[in-house]
Amino acid sequence: MFSEQMWQHGLHSQTACNLSGLAHFLVRLLGELRANGISNTDDLNTHPLVRLVVAQMAFLAYGTFDCGAGNHWQRAYQLAEIETGRHPYNARPLGPGEKERILAQWAEEERRAAGEGGTEPGAK
Repeated sequence: MFSEQMWQHGLHSQTACNLSGLAHFLVRLLGELRANGISNTDDLNTHPLVRLVVAQMAFLAYGTFDCGAGNHWQRAYQLAEIETGRHPYNARPLGPGEKERILAQWAEEERRAAGEGGTEPGAK
């Protein structure tokens, strides 16, 4: 749905030190999400790229980021790595079929967590 460049911007946002630049990127990102058919408020608020940008904004504003996000930030970052062709657990390019295997593993973890009464994706 998004270009590799947009995902790359999401990864770069994690080292940003300019809150204004992040705010401008967030507006552009939300516009692109809407242009790609994502318009539900909850879907916009919880999109992995939005989570990355907002987490960095919170870090810059407060010097920390801890608002009970669990592994949502980590998964958002890993998804951005996957979408830019990098393996989320190893410093190497993704191999054939690895994206699909990792996403299937995450989906299974979320199903198990939901079955166990977990409240966040990947909760154990």
